[in-house]
Amino acid sequence: MAYTQENFQDWIFFISDKMEYFTGEFAKENGLVLDYSIKSLDELEGWILSNFKHHNDLIAQKKLLDYITIYIGETFRKYIGGKWYIDLENKKNVFYSMPVLTDKTYRGLLYVSPMTYATASISRQKGNYISTILLNRMNSMGIAETK
Repeated sequence: MAYTQENFQDWIFFISDKMEYFTGEFAKENGLVLDYSIKSLDELEGWILSNFKHHNDLIAQKKLLDYITIYIGETFRKYIGGKWYIDLENKKNVFYSMPVLTDKTYRGLLYVSPMTYATASISRQKGNYISTILLNRMNSMGIAETK
């Protein structure tokens, strides 16, 4: 989707509705427990790995990728905070026109890119690639795994 600032604000507005479906009906249909826990990231990644052999296959399913992106992002937000952001000005930014998380408390990398974590997990074939990124972020920020 080509975002404008206006439709990005609409995208943010509908996050809760999308997550109600994704963590409810979708999760139940696919035997997943999507409770915004670190463990649930591994469960979701396992599902991604069992359903997609190449990242382009997931990219082609735009609506599903959107749900997965939001879920990963909202799970990261639960643990490390941040707000959704989109850069629509700097075309040289690697995350140009892609929803990311950012926060002034982030150390090192300024952005969390849930969409790229989802697609990269397919080629990594680890099963805990996404949760490891979150745990590393938490560690670098001095946040204990308590939630």
